[in-house]
Amino acid sequence: MSERFFIIDGHSHCYQAFYAITARLTTPDGKPANAVYGFTRMLQKLLREHRPEYIVVVFDTKWITHRHYNYREYKANRKPTPDELQVQIPLIYKVVRAHNIPVYAAKGYEADDVISTLVKLLSDKPVEIVIVTSDKDMEQLLSPCVKILNAKKGLMIDREVLFKEKGIRPEQVVDVLALSGDASDNVPGVPGIGDKTALELIRKWGSLASVLANINNISGKKRQENLRVFADQARLSEKLLKLYNNIPIPFDMNACKINDTKNTELKKLFRKLGFNTLLTDMVATAKTEETRYHLINTVEKFHEFLDQLKEQRVFAIDLETTGTEPLKAEIVGISFSWQEREAYYIPLMAPEGTEHLNKNIVFPKIRLILEDESVKKIGQNIKYDLLVLRNNTILLQGIAFDTMIASYLLNPIKRNHNLDDIAFEYLSYKTITISELIGSGKEQITMDRVDVAKVCQYACQDADITFRLASNMESRLKEEELLPLLHNVEIPLIYVLAEMEWNGICLDAPVLKEMSCNLTGKLQQLEKEIYTSAGHEFNISSPKQLSDVLFEKLELPQLRRTKTGLSTDANVLTTLAWQHTLPRLVLEYRQLTKLKNTYVDALPDMINPNTGRVHTSFNQTVTATGRLSSSEPNLQNIPIRTDAGKQIRRAFVPSQKDTVFLSADYSQIELRILAHFSKDAALMTAFHQDKDIHSAVASAIYGVPLEHVTPEMRRNAKAVNFGIVYGLSEFGLSRDTGLSLEEAREFINAYFGLYQGVKRFRDNVIGEARACGYVKTLFNRKRSIPDLHSTDKKRRNLSERIAVNTIIQGSAADLIKIAMNKIHARLKNIEYEAKMLLQIHDELLFEVKENTLEPTRSMVQAEMVHAVTLNVPIKVNVKIGKNWMEAE
Repeated sequence: MSERFFIIDGHSHCYQAFYAITARLTTPDGKPANAVYGFTRMLQKLLREHRPEYIVVVFDTKWITHRHYNYREYKANRKPTPDELQVQIPLIYKVVRAHNIPVYAAKGYEADDVISTLVKLLSDKPVEIVIVTSDKDMEQLLSPCVKILNAKKGLMIDREVLFKEKGIRPEQVVDVLALSGDASDNVPGVPGIGDKTALELIRKWGSLASVLANINNISGKKRQENLRVFADQARLSEKLLKLYNNIPIPFDMNACKINDTKNTELKKLFRKLGFNTLLTDMVATAKTEETRYHLINTVEKFHEFLDQLKEQRVFAIDLETTGTEPLKAEIVGISFSWQEREAYYIPLMAPEGTEHLNKNIVFPKIRLILEDESVKKIGQNIKYDLLVLRNNTILLQGIAFDTMIASYLLNPIKRNHNLDDIAFEYLSYKTITISELIGSGKEQITMDRVDVAKVCQYACQDADITFRLASNMESRLKEEELLPLLHNVEIPLIYVLAEMEWNGICLDAPVLKEMSCNLTGKLQQLEKEIYTSAGHEFNISSPKQLSDVLFEKLELPQLRRTKTGLSTDANVLTTLAWQHTLPRLVLEYRQLTKLKNTYVDALPDMINPNTGRVHTSFNQTVTATGRLSSSEPNLQNIPIRTDAGKQIRRAFVPSQKDTVFLSADYSQIELRILAHFSKDAALMTAFHQDKDIHSAVASAIYGVPLEHVTPEMRRNAKAVNFGIVYGLSEFGLSRDTGLSLEEAREFINAYFGLYQGVKRFRDNVIGEARACGYVKTLFNRKRSIPDLHSTDKKRRNLSERIAVNTIIQGSAADLIKIAMNKIHARLKNIEYEAKMLLQIHDELLFEVKENTLEPTRSMVQAEMVHAVTLNVPIKVNVKIGKNWMEAE
């Protein structure tokens, strides 16, 4: 059997892949990837199922071809290549080359001509040629040694199949198409002659020339007339369809031979593209890789291990615990690694009868090392380990690297940054998962009940992989110029957040109990008002029933449709609230129900019985802008402007009688950062003169003196001011203010007319993001922006809004992190008896001894104001109270 040479029509398969995969696939840096993924799957399926000995991929170029010079309308009816496909083609080239497959293309010629030339060059070689395409033009190349594989349909075509199906020979394919035309390429053919008639004519007369020589003998007057009138057009079509086979291309057959060697470049590319499924069969696994993992379960082994640990200046550490809550979990064991593929596990808890060490022996020996700041520690989500160790009276110092935070900085739009995922992404390593050890759901057990040998393998792997990742990721962070952000902001912040989580915050549970009763009454009253407004009772929590009331009975405007029906989400109800009382009442009902369930009734159950406080978790790796988030419970989402939200804050109280709350809040910091970036003269002047910015904007837009600005004018200006940061549209402004769409459009246009620097800033940000694919904050935090080239207007507009918002909100997030680090360092001074408790975006909440209140107030305010220098003054408002509500 002769060897086979596969020629893939790359252009054809790019389009097939793009339209076949409609799901929104993106690379980790936000670029569209559906065509790249589809093309890669097709290529790998082809290689796997057919195993050709030689292979090349042929592409079109952007250059005008000789056919356009012969016929200006050639391919004129084709739509331009979609932007979302165009940006993927270079990535598809990379995929092909990473498979060690040559790419062929020629300026001034189409991929079909290059394929034809390759066929001719191979005609004297002892190979069977297989052209992989769905293009029927290619049938003209069929010969005893040339076949066509339609990969989409899974059909192989040769000369015999062509004759059996169509009754023509390969040399007649062009004649048939010259008569019928080719709509996809705008090849005209002869009007009135379709595929069936063209086949009949060529089967009978043999060729186009013969058909045109025998027009008088062809049945049908109209057909004869069309053939006479459009004979030259048929000859032109023949010329357009005939493939060239003498293009001067460099051809090296040996370079086209399949290379089965391990391809590290392909692994790297798949990691970069986020094609984890395709990586699965290529990666190393915990079961196949050679490692040296040591179980330290005797005193003798521990002392040998300790002698080695004392010599290390940097190592990775990882704890195995009984749970996920750091202030409640017990330590099952500790693993260490300071050399790739080698690690040590010290079991401190184990199934009954299994040899392990006592923590009272281990902790005193390792304490000095863990608390030594000069010994650098590496971890994955090391804040958790820090808190667990602190709960065991060990104060972990010397944190130098956190792989979870590094992953987040490198790709903040990635959904998660757990060790399994980042090991796969950066090392092509498939880890043992926690569920393999402890199970999941009802069958889940705690780690202390798992066989020690299995825990050892798992724990050592975690420390080893974390150690390996650190050097890999540090070099990437350096390339992206992100190391200063990691070392100067995010790593110091670990200690700050751990301290805040450790501190917790006290709750006055009776206040919440009283509030729960009041809310129950308020909700019952709201139910009655809703039923009165609707005219009958219905299930308020049912979107379907609410939709029927709003859009069928009340005949309110149908604003948005979803897969399940008409939307009744918050945005829709907010818009409708300007037209009817029912949507407003439902919004209030939903908000109060959520507050009651999420906070009022739930918070008392979250009080830690050991500390008597609520301990939220602050997350550094969740939001794409760099903002911190809070969870279990989320204390950043309690609304501040509603009475119910204020009352919930009343339940947060200082822990001692001689302490008070101090709240320090950045004043309009995002607008000040907007002024800094935009350098808009009017905006900067307003801040330098310490004007009320919303009133100043209202005064300018409405053309009235500052003292004549009404509350409604100021409210509209405020909506635009903050909306500009979030990419507010006229629809959004209309929804939030009650202005008509036309009024909202005029208001926004007037704003940009007066604040032209802001308009230029927005346009520049979007233009630069479109060019490079990402934006950067004031402190070099990067975020990839997907869909800036999307043909979908909604996606494109959303990406444009995200680009602007990320720079402003991300810079504000970095600013307060820097301030927190500085304040944390100052609070170590005995002059200040204060604790930092919460961060709520632009606000910090402290518990302060009354006798140190004034120096603490002064210090906090100064550090926040001077955390960074902007082109406009930074202002911080400070308030004092005996509960959180009073301090707002």
